[in-house]
Amino acid sequence: MKKTIGETPMIKIKYKYKYKNKEKEIYVKLEQYNLTGSIKDRIALYIIEETEKSKILKEKMPIIEATSGNTGISFAALGAKTNHPVYIFIPDFVSSERIKLLKSYGAKVTLVKREEGGFKKCIELADKLSKEINGYRPNQFSNYLNSKCHYLKTGREIIEQVKEEKIGGFVSGIGSGGTIMGVSKKLKEYYPNILIGAVMPKEMPLLNKDIPTRHKIEGIGDDFIPELLDQKIINKVFYIEDEDAINMARLLSKKLGLGVGISSGANFLGAVLLGESSNEIVVTIFPDDNKKYLTTDLSKPINLNKNLISNKIELLSYEEI
Repeated sequence: MKKTIGETPMIKIKYKYKYKNKEKEIYVKLEQYNLTGSIKDRIALYIIEETEKSKILKEKMPIIEATSGNTGISFAALGAKTNHPVYIFIPDFVSSERIKLLKSYGAKVTLVKREEGGFKKCIELADKLSKEINGYRPNQFSNYLNSKCHYLKTGREIIEQVKEEKIGGFVSGIGSGGTIMGVSKKLKEYYPNILIGAVMPKEMPLLNKDIPTRHKIEGIGDDFIPELLDQKIINKVFYIEDEDAINMARLLSKKLGLGVGISSGANFLGAVLLGESSNEIVVTIFPDDNKKYLTTDLSKPINLNKNLISNKIELLSYEEI
């Protein structure tokens, strides 16, 4: 399995912002090249391997997780491979492709409505079931193995791929908190003055409230601050509008042939904005591809609204590193 997960390619995208004459670059890790098409394959494999070694995850023990999609899909696929039944609790307002993929890998899926409590209710139900049937709860939002995986693997890969270039900034969305914490910790060992930018949905004003929020950037902004997140590590937070993130993903696909998901669009916007504060390399991650979003607004035509940040970026080309 290790040859199908990790060691993903990196590219650098050339662009101009606000149609200035100065050409700039963003370095991007393409995580859709993992087994099920997302960065979450990394943590699912690492958590299963480590907990099986320590005997916390016993033979044929159920795996039970709350997810907005990708983490559940990864555990479902790897659970099938390692002979662990998988139970997934997921909000019913995620893309239909995610739900179908979960079921195609054999996961037992429970959908939770927004009015029933959304993502927070998913976590409650997952906790409850794990106690009832003696299942293993990866709990991606508080499991240190999540950030450790990105520290040991994703962060290391970025450093090796960028080579002699100096990294001045790293940008990631906040979902479970594992990617931004693990990668940032590794990068800071090599680049102590690196700027860390976090991406969050602008349509998420109710953080830490009891009412589930309504935004369209699936995979980040799950109604609460994850336990893994140390906010002191973050230098800048970029609140990205739904339509801007979606439109940026559309443009990456139609202008450069990079079929990526909505959070990838948000991450790229954050990286461009952070790049305005740094003359050094800015790195970000495209967590997944566009195939899980075919029934969402991502499939709509490009929005030509000039007020969108995405329409102030001229995408020029990209090359592999």
